[in-house]
Amino acid sequence: MALTQQVSLENNFGETSTFPDAYIKINEVQVTKTVSTAYVWTMSSKDGQVLTSKPYQFTADLEGENHLRQGYLHLKTLPEFADATDC
Repeated sequence: MALTQQVSLENNFGETSTFPDAYIKINEVQVTKTVSTAYVWTMSSKDGQVLTSKPYQFTADLEGENHLRQGYLHLKTLPEFADATDC
């Protein structure tokens, strides 16, 4: 499971690069009783380089479905992933 969407990123020189089919995947999920963290990689393409790495916290249902899937469902509720599609 992963997401794809157009992503624009600014580099240290103030230049913006746009990646029309950026690949967004959860690299790792850490789950505790109180908070869970999905470590998300944004990549230039499915097999491309990692552009960003960022943690996102969410509350996992410990008795619910796969925690990785729960992480993706949470990401899709966030404004920055509003245009993302499943891939």
